Amino acid sequence: MGGCIGSTQDDNGLELVVTYASTNGTVMESYEEGELVSISGVDLTFDFSQTSSDAVLERFGVNFLDGTPGTTVEANVESQVTVEFLEHGLHEIALFALDEDGQQAITTVVIRIELRMDWMESTTYEPLSMPLNSLPKNGGMPPAAIIIESHVENPELIENVGGGQGVEITWGLIDDSNSACQRQEGSVDEGQTATWSTVHFNTYEAHELTVLYEEGQDHVNIHQTVFLQYEALETLPNV
Repeated sequence: MGGCIGSTQDDNGLELVVTYASTNGTVMESYEEGELVSISGVDLTFDFSQTSSDAVLERFGVNFLDGTPGTTVEANVESQVTVEFLEHGLHEIALFALDEDGQQAITTVVIRIELRMDWMESTTYEPLSMPLNSLPKNGGMPPAAIIIESHVENPELIENVGGGQGVEITWGLIDDSNSACQRQEGSVDEGQTATWSTVHFNTYEAHELTVLYEEGQDHVNIHQTVFLQYEALETLPNV
């Protein structure tokens, strides 16, 4: 019933009613020169204020079902529980209430968390490989697709002594066996940007996104966005 109204009742008068306005979100990771510089998680709130019991309610909580401690609040202080998601994947979580008689009611919901990675490199002749680990850490179903957009800029020289030149590049999506799943050649004239947009559906193994500097003399700037998109299998919001 957690997927419909977030309500369940035991035989001892404890009725668990939980409302939630959102059951999905996107974690944002930002990388500069190959280093993770920031991560923004997804905060989701579960409202237990309509839960009731014949006994005094003691505690509300959310359990990730992965062995980590749950997030709880005392029922006489708070009626909402907010949890943060930092890992992409489909997460089944348990929502529960406990009263003073030791009675507990539980319902489960599925949360969909996707991932967007922003990757920046500046003034480079040797672009770094961008690791793409699409396997969720919870061991669940992998994403439905990896959506890639890679921009390579050949910036115009400020002091154009002798003139800038075009740069030849090759994009690649490389799998665990070091084979190119996808490959695209391109050229970037001075002051221009070349873009490779693609979608990849083999999400059952880790990959690397590469930009090979094949020929040229000008440095380039790299801006890449990778989105791990999941099938919409989450529990629907109920408010």
